[in-house]
Amino acid sequence: MNNIFDLLSKNVIDQGLCTHCGTCVGLSKGSLIMSETNNGPIPIPNSDNLNQLDPIIYDACPGKGLNYPDISNYTFNDKINDWLLGYLNKTYIGYSNDKIIRRNGASGGIITQVLVYLLSKGIIDGAIVSKMGIPKPWKAKVIIARTIDEIIECSQSIYSPVPVNEILNEVRNFDGKLGYVGLPDQVLSIRYLQSIDNKIAKKISFIIGPYVGTNMYIGSIKSFLRSNGYKTLESIKKLQYRAGEWPGYLKILTDKGEELKAEKFYYNYLIPFYITKSCLYTPDFTNELTDISVGDAWHPDYEKIGKGFSVIIARSLNGKNLLEEMKSAAVIELEEIDLNKVKNMHGHMLDFKKRGSFIRFKFLKMMGKKVPNFGYLPKNISIIRIIIEVIILSIIIFCSSSFARKVLELFNPKFIGPPFNYFRLKWKNISKPSKRKGLENFEVKIQ
Repeated sequence: MNNIFDLLSKNVIDQGLCTHCGTCVGLSKGSLIMSETNNGPIPIPNSDNLNQLDPIIYDACPGKGLNYPDISNYTFNDKINDWLLGYLNKTYIGYSNDKIIRRNGASGGIITQVLVYLLSKGIIDGAIVSKMGIPKPWKAKVIIARTIDEIIECSQSIYSPVPVNEILNEVRNFDGKLGYVGLPDQVLSIRYLQSIDNKIAKKISFIIGPYVGTNMYIGSIKSFLRSNGYKTLESIKKLQYRAGEWPGYLKILTDKGEELKAEKFYYNYLIPFYITKSCLYTPDFTNELTDISVGDAWHPDYEKIGKGFSVIIARSLNGKNLLEEMKSAAVIELEEIDLNKVKNMHGHMLDFKKRGSFIRFKFLKMMGKKVPNFGYLPKNISIIRIIIEVIILSIIIFCSSSFARKVLELFNPKFIGPPFNYFRLKWKNISKPSKRKGLENFEVKIQ
């Protein structure tokens, strides 16, 4: 077997560190393909002859870790100015002025609106986006959208792994400039490739991406179906993770014509049972290497209004200028907000990523496992914070057992969601002082 795939298998896949980004497949010229497993899609050989695999396939893998400080310095030609949020220019609250785009988006429709604007102005010739419902109703596939309608059809969040970077094989032959939407690990890999002047990745001229806290394996949807009396995924005719007005709800249309629904925060009861390992090991919550990153504006002021509001971080100068241009053209509404307000909206998840992931790395090392190296480590994690992480991990380990998953399916989600959300909020309030303590002065040491 080829040494490159040997390295990938030994140091990433077999260690449970694959992030399902698809980069290795996209750069393999067909020698590798993504194969579905219960723990997300992973690369496998598609040919007996793997001798031509480029070493870049291993070098660009985010699962083994890539140096965030170096790649960020290259991307923005400047040093990171905020270690919680990454390099940034300005922070905003905003939403699309197109009512349909705003309603169909996960929050304020900003990601879709930016891509539509870029394409309509000829700044890009296509957009790399994930489309729900192909090749199966419960699956999603990455495509190059070449029209505004195609971009709009790809609105909404997808809460199961999609190997976006396998599209690089198609990008190889694309003539023109591309916009790109990806998760933090996928963006990290693309930026690394750009930093070494990879010609394929250089065709991507603008990157926008969502905040990413937790993602789940497709088993979460299987479990939800079984709890509602359906045995297989084949029962699904249509699946939407964030249907309806913000904050949205899980909506499944079945082959019997029934609509299964669960409010977003109620559906989250499945997170400890099916959370992906990559979410536990990726310290980047706010998609730090994008030109623009976008999240839900979780704040009482906006939640009372509804309709959908996005918190937006303009990182690159191009990203900031584009947003201001769109505001002047009345394409979007945009209001600059204080940096502390941005952090407070997602303080719990910032801690989960920026400190929690590195605590989890320590536990992996204690078990003799390999851990990714991202080029930095947080300073001064308290003992209390480590104890809290032990509690969190203990819950996840128990819930992800086959026994716990089977017991879960005995109960109708309608009776699980509300109490789960109640205890989730209680836990956040109890752990908030310890989890947020020190975040305002978060410091790191460069490795």
